[in-house]
Amino acid sequence: MTAREKLFAYNKIYDQEGSKILFLEAMKESIEHHRVHCAFYEKLLKDRGFCIEDIASVEDCEKIPAIPVSFFKYHEVLSRNKADIEIHATSSGTQGQKSQIFLDGESIKLGTKMAVKAMKYHGFISFIPTNYLMLGYEPKAGNEMGNVKVALGMTRFAPAKEKVFALRPIGDRYEIDYFGIMSALKRFNRQKLPVRIMGFPSYLYMLLKMMRDSGVEPLKLNRRSLVLTGGGWKKFDDMMIDKKALYQMVEEFLGIPSKNCRDFYSAVEHSVAYPECENHHMHVPIWSRVIIRDVKTLQPLGFDRPGFLSFVSPLVSSMPISSVIMGDMAVLRDGKGCGCGITTPYFEILGRAGTAKARSCAVAASEYMGGE
Repeated sequence: MTAREKLFAYNKIYDQEGSKILFLEAMKESIEHHRVHCAFYEKLLKDRGFCIEDIASVEDCEKIPAIPVSFFKYHEVLSRNKADIEIHATSSGTQGQKSQIFLDGESIKLGTKMAVKAMKYHGFISFIPTNYLMLGYEPKAGNEMGNVKVALGMTRFAPAKEKVFALRPIGDRYEIDYFGIMSALKRFNRQKLPVRIMGFPSYLYMLLKMMRDSGVEPLKLNRRSLVLTGGGWKKFDDMMIDKKALYQMVEEFLGIPSKNCRDFYSAVEHSVAYPECENHHMHVPIWSRVIIRDVKTLQPLGFDRPGFLSFVSPLVSSMPISSVIMGDMAVLRDGKGCGCGITTPYFEILGRAGTAKARSCAVAASEYMGGE
């Protein structure tokens, strides 16, 4: 069994201290794999003067050259043969170029183990028939967006009685189907089965605001229902409200307790998911480490200082995304004071990084390709 396999077989998903040797060995294994099987990555490590001996501790993982995820909007870089790729996914960017991500069978297998353990830990696995309201895109031929695949995958954790999608295809575009959503919610309210509302928080807010502004009578959905949001507010940042206020609206208009509302951070370029704990904090599991980097120097900042959100993880073997810099600004907090029982650090998203900075990162990354 490889170090990666041992790490993802480890059962205590927030025991970073007990699993740190496994994480360290898995990261070394991951970096060496990409160096051997990806010419771009070998050149990147060489240009940065990095070698595997530089990683003597988990803390040293911050030295691994980090690639801005915007790089993957313009370059297709693999560490596996195309024949080994089982999933091709794109980011959900609402405009412009999208990241192209490729996953092989081994990465999918380990990712599935990870997801099942996380969902079990947080109590999200149920055998009760469940109705789903998907606040995202209805699947259609040619739609390769990662959030569509993730949303459908999430329906495996409770048997689906019915799935209703908020964003319906109209020709070559998608439009939100408010009438269909309200019709479904009223139907679900009568059936009394648990409901899982999943998808973009912006569309959840639009739905709740419409109910409030239209004077719609509040619903009383089954109290075992869950709201699982993810994907950020995208182009609707101007209407973004505090999570606490959003969860209060959910309780008021849908009857779902705010403690049953959980946001997830996930990205197609980083396949680890971060569900909120019961106190609505996104703690870092054993399968990754979070580094907040200075916007000018990219040096680690530690706790309580805002900077670029950066992840390190050995999960994916099909692409060299072991160390990446996201397009988000965030801050890292010490998790010991959370009170939920999880003591690993957690991070808070502050918003999207400025487009000028994001572009400069992409340009810098492109230089590693030698002008290709």
